[in-house]
Amino acid sequence: MKKQALLFTSLAIFCSVGNAESQAIYSNTKLHIPHLSYNGVMYDVIMTYKPTGELIVDSAKALSKTPSAPVVKVSSKLAFTLTDIDVAGENYRGDVSFVKGKFTSKEVGVATHGKMFKGDKIINLGILADKADSHAYSISENGEHIVGRSKNSNKKRVPVRFHPTEGDNGKFDALKGFGGGRAETRAVNNEGVMAGFDTLKTKTGKPRVYNAFYNDNESSTDIINIGTLGGIDARAYGLNNNGMIVGWSASKKDNSDHIAFSYDTKTKAMLALGGDILGGKRSFAFGINDSDQITGVATTKDGSALAFIYEAGLGTSLGSLDNSGYSEGRAINNKGQVTGWSLTKKGTYAAFIATKEKMEAIPSLGGDMKGYGINTHGHVVGSAKDSKGKSHAFLFKDGKVKSLYDLLPAADKENWAELREGYSISNDGVIVGRGRYWTNKTKKKHSSRAFRIKL
Repeated sequence: MKKQALLFTSLAIFCSVGNAESQAIYSNTKLHIPHLSYNGVMYDVIMTYKPTGELIVDSAKALSKTPSAPVVKVSSKLAFTLTDIDVAGENYRGDVSFVKGKFTSKEVGVATHGKMFKGDKIINLGILADKADSHAYSISENGEHIVGRSKNSNKKRVPVRFHPTEGDNGKFDALKGFGGGRAETRAVNNEGVMAGFDTLKTKTGKPRVYNAFYNDNESSTDIINIGTLGGIDARAYGLNNNGMIVGWSASKKDNSDHIAFSYDTKTKAMLALGGDILGGKRSFAFGINDSDQITGVATTKDGSALAFIYEAGLGTSLGSLDNSGYSEGRAINNKGQVTGWSLTKKGTYAAFIATKEKMEAIPSLGGDMKGYGINTHGHVVGSAKDSKGKSHAFLFKDGKVKSLYDLLPAADKENWAELREGYSISNDGVIVGRGRYWTNKTKKKHSSRAFRIKL
């Protein structure tokens, strides 16, 4: 952040110490900190900010009473840190220190603490802990709920529920998980029911064991283990508005197979769809719509692996592009349209939209392309590589493919190095996914962040 960027009028600055926040008012070049503690005395301080980065103390009035509000503490070396500075909708962290008879400020990077950072079209959904990352995997059809994952202060990957509509100081909840530290919340419906998977806590050196879970109470961070088909592993990827979850599980105790399943959160019943959905031995389910049509990928007798639609106990192959023998169905909308990807005769992956009748490739950006989400209008989001191998989150709409990054206003592009995956899209066009967010643009440092885009 350039120091001159602070020279805006009527800006509110939130100076955060630890988990507390103390509001200060920034007007023209004046910084007013109402509760600043130094050497055991509380002061009301007004400072003038100079373009050179100097802060001149205009006044420092001692307070007779200790306020109940959080304070900014100044060390014995006349130094303090502002860890949540809101400047023009962006969030920064800065150090202030007394050097050679003058207070000076130094920008040290973008602040974290899980705060949501708002732009014109894009929101950085934040992270749980400093130096962590985050992904947003699913947004509900009505656009009201977003879920994904982030790392906590112990560097464990935990399932999270984002709250993107609670204003600039929005938050998200970390679910409790199973203790293994490799969790992902993969799906959410219009009621806020969530589904995903996490690893169980196992001894060091032992293989990871994944179990599927759901949460059906927005006021609780507890998750419910839905069990397995008899084996060890189970993972949940899809969820509809009827409370039906789909995924895949091992049915053998040696964990040697993979069988698609559905799970009814109302009856608590898990149903094996069968490894032989398309005549082979293995199947994986990834998406389900409100008509309980399920999509995924299953093997065939000839060894192919193909996308399918499963309903009423029967699986229908969606085929593959160029009859390559490989395709995956990853999401299905309420019209029965499926998106995913297929191998082509060129040896690359192409995103597609398919029905039971036909599969059509989505135009590429020059390289591999995968479709992850589709809404009721047939708009698809996913990840694509261009001819140079660079990854782009994309939107396919009205017959055209566009990079999400290219659709952002110039001001929003300043905060992001790139947008890599679009994972899910609501019916009103809100997109969530993952990008690379500048943590220190001057030093070319960035980190993975979950995003929400409303174009």
